[in-house]
Amino acid sequence: MIFYFLITIVFIAELIITFALILNLIKLDKVFIKYNELVESVKPSMKELLITVRKISEQLVEFAPIVAEKAKSILTNLIMGHVKNALGALTFWLVKKEVEKHMV
Repeated sequence: MIFYFLITIVFIAELIITFALILNLIKLDKVFIKYNELVESVKPSMKELLITVRKISEQLVEFAPIVAEKAKSILTNLIMGHVKNALGALTFWLVKKEVEKHMV
């Protein structure tokens, strides 16, 4: 008698677990359906967006060498300016030392 009672309890527990799993799967299915509808509604605009991004990317590829050349030119001019200033300061310092020697 106790054996049948224990089997009944285990069977009821398995039914409860199965029922809970089925309910959770149904909820998950509803969530998937909701997000699938969202993705389906966004598809046309995503296609247009990706086409626009591709065109922008192509323009940036064409524009990149120009920007690189400009950056290189600016950097070269900046370094040359600093070198000229350093040479001018060095020349001024050397001339000042010579002038001070002759004055003493």
